[in-house]
Amino acid sequence: MRARWFIVMASLTLAGCLVTSSNQEKTTGNYVAESTFSQIEPGKTTAGWVKATLGDPSEKKPVPETNSEVWKYQYTEVKEGNGAIFLIFGGSSKKEKQGTAFVEIKDGVVTNKWRG
Repeated sequence: MRARWFIVMASLTLAGCLVTSSNQEKTTGNYVAESTFSQIEPGKTTAGWVKATLGDPSEKKPVPETNSEVWKYQYTEVKEGNGAIFLIFGGSSKKEKQGTAFVEIKDGVVTNKWRG
């Protein structure tokens, strides 16, 4: 009975050491969630609200033809995962996603928005 209990406990302990995995998510830049982006209403939302909510843009570009300015919010999202079964299998994956949100502003009010 004791020998059987010892074998079961040893098996459980060893099984925990034989399998490993890890996952990591990291976002850099100015991530703009869809729920926030959908709140921006051309003709109504102010530049002050956009800056207060989304932060400073990654880039600002003047558009002389329309006397407006385009604010660019760019981000990169990286998801990495690693896993291994001791001496049998090992693997990893990495997914990288880039996104961009644009907001055009004229006279302190949003005139257009889009994603790139």
